[in-house]
Amino acid sequence: MKTATKLCFTLICLSLLAGRCQRDDGLTAGGPITMFLLGTWKLDKIVTPTKTLVGSQMGFTEKLLIVYNDGHFESTFRNDTLTGTEVWRINPAPIAKTKDMTVSITYRYGLKRLYKIIKQTGQPTLLEASAYLPELGGDADTVKFFYKEVW
Repeated sequence: MKTATKLCFTLICLSLLAGRCQRDDGLTAGGPITMFLLGTWKLDKIVTPTKTLVGSQMGFTEKLLIVYNDGHFESTFRNDTLTGTEVWRINPAPIAKTKDMTVSITYRYGLKRLYKIIKQTGQPTLLEASAYLPELGGDADTVKFFYKEVW
């Protein structure tokens, strides 16, 4: 009877531990998932509650360049002209969730932006982004920007 109880207890503990093995702390085997944001991204489409704009319907081209150089910097280029640069804050640090591949970035000067990384085998990575939103207050974002990784 004692052996059966010990075996049952061991199986229960193992099943509980197995359920906790999936990481959701923003880390992968290669490092933080924020590393997947680094690079050059081309705006592919914009989705609003009432319409979807693609290609020439947007009326402009846009590239997003995210680099690390003694800090993370995001530069936005519209029609090949720099229109803005945002700097990631380190406190608070980005909030990343490995399971959903989502990252919430807080920038200097009270802005935030939400990203969802969509990795595809043999295809460029896709990036779903919110608009730059006020960190405090403000309405919920209903516009989504979809970027495609530039290889």
